Amino acid sequence: MKRCLIPTGKTGGLQTRSLLVSCLFFAALSLLARDPGAALATTPALISDNPQTVPNELDLGIGTQDWYYRESAGDGDNAGLLTGHLRTLSYWGPVILGADLSYMASFTGRYTGSDIFTGAPIQIPMAETVFQSSLHLGLLLLNTAADSLGVWASWGFHQQIWMTPAQSGGYEENYQIPYLGGSFYNQTPLPGTGWTIFEEGGYRSGLSPSMAVTPSAGEPIPAGTFNLGSAWNLHGLAGVRYLFTPHLGLYLTGNYSYWAFAQSTNTLSAGTRQFLEPSSITSYFGAETGVTLEY
Repeated sequence: MKRCLIPTGKTGGLQTRSLLVSCLFFAALSLLARDPGAALATTPALISDNPQTVPNELDLGIGTQDWYYRESAGDGDNAGLLTGHLRTLSYWGPVILGADLSYMASFTGRYTGSDIFTGAPIQIPMAETVFQSSLHLGLLLLNTAADSLGVWASWGFHQQIWMTPAQSGGYEENYQIPYLGGSFYNQTPLPGTGWTIFEEGGYRSGLSPSMAVTPSAGEPIPAGTFNLGSAWNLHGLAGVRYLFTPHLGLYLTGNYSYWAFAQSTNTLSAGTRQFLEPSSITSYFGAETGVTLEY
């Protein structure tokens, strides 16, 4: 919607706490369900130690993202985001269980577009936050000393919140996207070294995606929820990992994500005006580094 709400046409927030608690609980189960002593005794530090076993993985990372948003009506914004990311993957024979949690918040941001009512061009500061969480269930399809390939299905939630200052005619847009998806995860250890190269990619499809609008006090903008026609995502990353000890290492990745949102299937009213949310895209790319624990 941005400031170019289209006549006849981001937030406070959906309650994400329950989903966050579920993901953390799942991560804890993945780490603690099996006996720690037995896990360390039977799980090798490197894939190459035993081609029959892939080590469990816990990653904790930070990074930066270059955020880009564009509506079909022409409005858009750019922002720099700081990120935090937690991942856990656990292998139970050929079965993969996993979870991801990430949070991003802007440290710079500017919206470029036009005033909703006058059409005059404007540039104003903006802020963006993004929350993502997902649970994974999959299979290890390839497991050799030189390569391992896993695939999994994911159920997750993507939320992006866009905000402008109240003194600039502020309001918030809260994109709320439950989704189902599928991904692959390939790891290639380099023999005789502590290095591993890995790649990941996947697709997500939104389930009843929506965008809630919350105007600042006194703003002549409708409050309510747009039901988006559809939402889908492509994402990928490539990275390297180096183990300093048999169980502890560092990793570095580069990543890209692309979301496409279809025009809303409903309108919101403010007085005699009708507002429609146009189609839009959100993309971001960046780098992440962090600590890996293999056990």
